[in-house]
Amino acid sequence: MGYIDITSAKGNAVALVGDACLFTAAAFCVLSLVAGPLALVIGPAAAWLLHDRRIDRAAVISGVIGLVVGVVVVGGFCMLAGLVAGAIGPVGGWEFTIPVALLGTVGAVFLVLLVVLDVDSIRDLSPRRRKHTRLDLARLVSTLVIAVFVVVVSRVQATHPATEIGTAGVFMLGAGAVGAATMLVAKAIHARWEKRSGTAGTV
Repeated sequence: MGYIDITSAKGNAVALVGDACLFTAAAFCVLSLVAGPLALVIGPAAAWLLHDRRIDRAAVISGVIGLVVGVVVVGGFCMLAGLVAGAIGPVGGWEFTIPVALLGTVGAVFLVLLVVLDVDSIRDLSPRRRKHTRLDLARLVSTLVIAVFVVVVSRVQATHPATEIGTAGVFMLGAGAVGAATMLVAKAIHARWEKRSGTAGTV
């Protein structure tokens, strides 16, 4: 069975969006105590650069629009989910059944994303396949950061339930979702910009 390289020249669109999600979540883990919102800028920017793309005027404008749309979409989805859960009421005798189910689904999708990107990175780091070492290492380091963050937050929450620090994990997933949405929109706008200016395909 042939292996499909998901991070070919200038970055496959799916991989670019996935990396934006991963790097934004990891950046939030590092910055959550001091400047969490900065992760929403750092994550997509890191993915863009590590996929060998330039941060020029078109990229900045596309990124800003993408960030605004991403925050609105993810924030709107969370609000809508809360309203729907409130309207439906307790399911199975527990008021948090729907939120926990949604969180579990998002967490599962995020875990699958991590596995796919990390497996791709480990394969690429073999001596015969090394093409984008910085991107591969950034993925693996980001995954390690997230793993440590989850373990620490889980232990603190278990030891001190009153702190409700466990919500930090929810915000991390939210940040990753915003990062992915930001890149999805920014990539589409930037591609259209390149096409109109006749620079598509240039580095």
